[in-house]
Amino acid sequence: MKTTPRNFIKTLSIVHFAMVLGPLLTGVIFYMNTELITNGTQNDIFIYVFPLIALGGIFASKFLFNLFIKNLKNHETLQAKLAGYQTASLIKFALIEGPAFLNIVWFSQTGNLLYLTIGGVLILFLFMQRPKAEKIETELELNSEHKRQFQKLDEPI
Repeated sequence: MKTTPRNFIKTLSIVHFAMVLGPLLTGVIFYMNTELITNGTQNDIFIYVFPLIALGGIFASKFLFNLFIKNLKNHETLQAKLAGYQTASLIKFALIEGPAFLNIVWFSQTGNLLYLTIGGVLILFLFMQRPKAEKIETELELNSEHKRQFQKLDEPI
């Protein structure tokens, strides 16, 4: 079966939605089942570590995504560019989802809302990374031939 641009976007969108939904549902379940702390924990080293892990995930996702995309611009076919884009996107999503899960799980262990908040911000950032046709065209800097081919949503690539 040949891939069409519509199927490509749909598949990537479903994967993205699942990667957003996982930590979101986990956070909601943990929030409902975790006893919240009322006093701050001044000696908790993880207050500094987990936000840094979250920032590291965001910066690593952007850096690696841009690195992958830069290498894709030299590919000859649209199909090769889209396959590489899909790989780069999955890595980007995973590098954001991982720290979100980590913060949410640590919230369930400590009851400190800071970790849930960080996880929520990461989920929101991940949600904003959702794939759209215009965004894909722009990020891949498609030439006119590839752009025409990509805009024919139901024709095989």
